[in-house]
Amino acid sequence: MRFTILAALLLATVLAAGPARADDSPALTVDRARLTLQDLTSDPNAVGPVADYLKKAKGVLIIPQLVKAGLVLGGEYGEGVLVARTGPGDWSDPAFYSLAAGSIGFQIGVEAKQILLVVMTEKGLNSLMSDQLKFGADASVAAGTVGGGVGASSAGSLGADFIAFAKSKGLFGGGALDGAIIKTQPELNEAFYRTAASPKQILIERRFTAAEADGLRSVLSKY
Repeated sequence: MRFTILAALLLATVLAAGPARADDSPALTVDRARLTLQDLTSDPNAVGPVADYLKKAKGVLIIPQLVKAGLVLGGEYGEGVLVARTGPGDWSDPAFYSLAAGSIGFQIGVEAKQILLVVMTEKGLNSLMSDQLKFGADASVAAGTVGGGVGASSAGSLGADFIAFAKSKGLFGGGALDGAIIKTQPELNEAFYRTAASPKQILIERRFTAAEADGLRSVLSKY
């Protein structure tokens, strides 16, 4: 009980603090997502597993950098983009999201910098259409690394709504993401598309496109 209360308080603090965001443009976040995807899918230790999951994916959430929040108890925060599959080799333009998690007990990723959350089920994709998703309550996730490279844990991955890949030099345990919260970033969607745009309008209805996303969609087109 004490652990649960501490974890909840920490996560609330991380969410309230928000990002230590520099003046990064949404277009730069998209380009960093492209580079992250290229990096993680070209790693010789992971190119097979990542590709296999991406070929079956409903979508993929790419967090180019997950950083420490600088709290006494520890916490991580990162921003990235979600793209959804709309057909064979065809992917939507991106919608913007954040991920926040506390690091009491299980660590979400000691020194982890790049995260891929591959959406494997319709339930998982639909859960991202709401303002907020909490792993463990709204959707299931399996995560892990292989050695110092990239990989997916096989234990517990069958039937999971999300499969997490992380390029990390440290711990990234299978239960590390339980309790983590993913939130939409409507202000970044509006800045990128120059008009108010919901995740459903971007990802499912395909009402919005941006030339700045062509590079990311091109990398995904092979899957």
